[in-house]
Amino acid sequence: MWHGIFNCTLGFIIGLFIPLYANPRAGLAAHLIGITQGAFLAVIGLAYPQLKLQFWLGRVTYWLLVIGAYIGLLGQFLGAVFRLARMFIITGQGLPEGIPWMETSIEIANKTISTTLLLCCFVILYGLRGTKTDASSLENS
Repeated sequence: MWHGIFNCTLGFIIGLFIPLYANPRAGLAAHLIGITQGAFLAVIGLAYPQLKLQFWLGRVTYWLLVIGAYIGLLGQFLGAVFRLARMFIITGQGLPEGIPWMETSIEIANKTISTTLLLCCFVILYGLRGTKTDASSLENS
């Protein structure tokens, strides 16, 4: 949960400087990504004790989520600071492309992290199988 709250904090700090970025729309997106990914990590932290996973799979999933959240936030932040446009179709609309090597590396990182985070969500759903959250289980406790 610590990483979730820290990611939220970074999102709030990024939001303070939105007018100063070369691409303010990407700055707003970075602000929102920090907050939403941070909240997501905090919720996963609350659900973590309920997961029925092998130890190694739980650790791998945990670190992939944490690293993915930071890389996603960093990628969006760099897009705001350096006015990257190729990967940021909506927030970079009308802007010229940025430094080619940076555009390519952010694109690769974002696509890899997106796939990894989606896979982690499936692992977490698998780990939450069989947990009793219906009304009958609340009545029995």
